[in-house]
Parts: sequence; structure tokens; C-alpha cells
Amino acid sequence: MSSNSTVEYPRESAPLLNSHPSETTLTYTPIHNESEVVPLDEELNVSRVSLIKQESWWLFTSSIPLSMSFFLQSSFNFISMLSVGKLGVNELAATSLSLMMINFLVRMPGIGLASALESFCNSAFTASSDKTWVGFHTRRGLFAITLQLIPTTILFMFMDQLLLLLGQTPEVSKLCGQFLHVWLVGSWPLLAYECLKRFMQAQGIMKASTWVMVLVAPVHIYASYALVWSPSMGMGFIGAPLAMAITNWLLFLGITGYIVFSKARHAWGTFSLDFIDGIGQYYRLAIPSAAMMACSWAAFELVTFGSSLFGPISLAAQACMFTAMSLTYQIPAAIGSATATRIGNMLGQGKHRRARYTSYVSIFTGYIVGIVCSTILFTHRRTWGYLFTDDDDVVVLCAKLMPYFVVVQMHDGMNGLVGGIMRALGRQSLGAALAFPSFWIMGIPLGFYLGMGPPKLGVVGFWLGLILGVVSYSLLQQLFILFYVDWRHEVKACLSRVMVPQPKKLNMANLTMPPLSDSAASYGSMA
Repeated sequence: MSSNSTVEYPRESAPLLNSHPSETTLTYTPIHNESEVVPLDEELNVSRVSLIKQESWWLFTSSIPLSMSFFLQSSFNFISMLSVGKLGVNELAATSLSLMMINFLVRMPGIGLASALESFCNSAFTASSDKTWVGFHTRRGLFAITLQLIPTTILFMFMDQLLLLLGQTPEVSKLCGQFLHVWLVGSWPLLAYECLKRFMQAQGIMKASTWVMVLVAPVHIYASYALVWSPSMGMGFIGAPLAMAITNWLLFLGITGYIVFSKARHAWGTFSLDFIDGIGQYYRLAIPSAAMMACSWAAFELVTFGSSLFGPISLAAQACMFTAMSLTYQIPAAIGSATATRIGNMLGQGKHRRARYTSYVSIFTGYIVGIVCSTILFTHRRTWGYLFTDDDDVVVLCAKLMPYFVVVQMHDGMNGLVGGIMRALGRQSLGAALAFPSFWIMGIPLGFYLGMGPPKLGVVGFWLGLILGVVSYSLLQQLFILFYVDWRHEVKACLSRVMVPQPKKLNMANLTMPPLSDSAASYGSMA
């Protein structure tokens, strides 16, 4: 490719396309006498049965390691809930409320800001011979998450007083304030870990975070017990957030060590403040990414807060339900992540037919997983609460909520899965547009009306509203994918999305266009 050619990059709307398609593999044909072109699908003669078998096997083998990684990360909160559940209802309620605020005010915006690295780092690594641009963009992400934590830290320092003003009980407010003050020590390393994880993934090193979690998980289990219950070093309630802070630092130090002692360090470059120049370009992708995540995530956290207004019993039961959901969500979310990779890869190669069948297989698999998880949880609905507490009132309320929970659980998992397909298609804006009315115009208002309005259904009312929001969002996205997506057009749209100018600092003479075979090898390593 000539150095004088116009060289352009993937943008955030197609974050999983990590290279341009090779020019030698694409057959171009004009569309409607316009200058637009699409590659010719070379697999039109492959049978439908063969495609389904191949994609099912690929999805199965690729989702297993991703599910392990997702599950381990989610299990940390689950273990912390178990460690405090036997201390009492107030302690369990305060932990649930604290984790809700951590998710809503730290993890949701922080991971949203960090997710923009999936676009910048991937394109920098595959399109430039100067791999240190991956580190350049990662430093932008670290800067963004650091700024985001400043106002959050100030807010957390006074959270106990704010909760009292909002009508929370003095006992829960005090415990929640203590939890957040200690947890803040590990807030920055948690978000920095998310940035560095994407720094590694951009270079095709996909299992680094999994290995780090495998090593840290036993430490977290031991610390959660020892710092809460151990006769020699146990601190009671305050030991749970301390164990989480220690775990966050170990995750950060673990992945940093992996970078230092692996070839990934060569992509970091020399540290300087040059990354601040033009950082507005980073925020133009990072802010919409965070906003898209906020539409659905915030709805769940608001339901938790609304349940807390009915007292510690309702809040504790809510904690048991949402902890179960966070665990069962990981499998469909991992399938969605693998699906996004596969569809993005296939669209980049012009194989629109295979991409279409990948989406169908993925959706079908998601329903199978959802049915299995829902059946298991519903069968054990009368004993599930005892995993967290000995309080019979909490256990009874958990059993009462379980029928509503299994509906939400299935379709929330489908949202995580289908979200991967929407990302591969570059339809994040549409996803956010569908999420907002589903949750914030229909689901949440209905839930608060049923729960706190004239029907006086209490926490059950919140779950009925949540069902409306989650199911509406899930079905609307699936209807779009199954009936409205023109997959041949999506190939053309995919190729057009990967073309945007990069920062002026980038040396255009260093740009390369890797062959398709290299891209395929990269995706193979991800599996």
C-alpha cells in the first residue's frame, strides 16, 4: 500500500474489527450505479446446516474461557455478600446498598469510559507499525477514569449523611458510609485494571486477565473470611470492603506485572503528557459508551434503592436476587462478547451470510442458557435466601420474588448477549435509543407507581415494572436483528465505519494494512 494513500481507521461504532480487510481478498461490485462497494461473499455455496454446525462449535469453544473470566470477576461481589450475610440484616442491607452505589457511581461510568479503548487501541495496534500508540490511547483512558473518580470520592465521603437525608435508617446509613470509605482505597486500581485489560486485549493477549483472576480469586476468598470472621484478625463488617480493596490492588498489580514481563510492554511507549493533546477525541467516544451502559444499568440500581425504602428486609432480599442475577448474567454476556468478535470478523471479510447465522445461533443458545438457569433457580427458590442469611423473613421474601426474578433474569441475559450483536453492527446508538423508553418511560415509572402508588404492591411492584422494561428492551433488539437487518448492507456499512481520520500526531508513513490472514490468526488467539 502506498504511503501516499488515504489511510483510515476503525471507529468506536465497530470496536471489534481489529483490521482492515485485505484488498486482495475482496471482490468489489457497484451498488445501484453508485460509488459504494461491498465485497463478494465467498461462502454463498456453503450449506445452511454446515454454517450452523460450524458457528455452534466456534461459539461453544470460544465462550467457555470468556465465561470463566466473566464469572470470576462477578464472583468477588458474591463472596463479599456471603461474608457479611450472617452478621445480620442491617449489615447485609448496607453491603447491598453500598455495592449498588459503587456500581452506579464508579463502575458504570468508569467501565463506560474505559470501553472506548476497545476502539482506539485495537485500531492503533493493527493499523500502525508504531505499536506505542496503543499505550498512548491507554494513558488517555487512565486519565479519564482518574478524573471521573474525583467527584465520586467527595460524594462517598459524605454518603452516610446523604442517606439519612433521603430517609434511610441510621444503622444502615452508618454502615454504608463505613463500607464506602474503606472501599475507596481500591477504587482507582479497579478501573485502571479495566483499562490495562483492554490494553492487553488490543494486542491479542486475551487470557491475561483470566490468569490474573485465577491467581487473585483464592486470595479474595481467604481475605473475605479472615478479615470478617477470623478470631485472630477478623474486623467484622468493615473487613468485607477491606478485602475488596486488597483484591482490586492485586488485580491491578497482577496485570501490570504481566505487562512488564511480556511482549506487551513494547506497546506502552515512553510516558509523557502528550496524550492530553486532543483528548476531546477520546471523550467523544467514551461519553456515549458510558451513556449507553447507563440506560439499563441505572434502572436496576434504582430498583434496588427503591426497595431499600421498604426497610432492611426488602433490601436484603433484593440483594439476594441481584446477586443471583449477576452470576447467571455472566454466561450470556460471555456468549455476546464472543458473538460480537465473530460477527465483526465475518463482516470485515465480507461473509455476511455466516455473520447472519452466527447471530441466529447465538440468540438460540442464549435462550437455552436462560431456560436452564431460570429452572434451577426457580426449583430452589425456597432455599436460595439461606445462602446469604438465616433470617426467615428474608428467605420467604426471596421465594416470593423468584417467579418475577426468573423472567427478568432470562431477558436481562439476552440483553447482554444481543448487545454484543448490536456492537458488532455498530448500532450502539440504536441500542441506547431502545433502552431509554423501555426502562425510563415504561418500566421504571410503572414500577414506582405499582410499588409506592395506590396499588401498594411494595417491592413486587418494582419487579413488575422491571419485567416490562427488560422484556421490552430484549424483544425490540431481537426483532431488529431478526427481521430488519440487511446483512449484505451491514458489510458495506462495516467497511465505511472503519474509515475515519486519526490524530494529527500519528505519522502516516508508519501505517500498514495487515493481510486478512493475520487478522484471522489474531481472532483465533482470542478464542
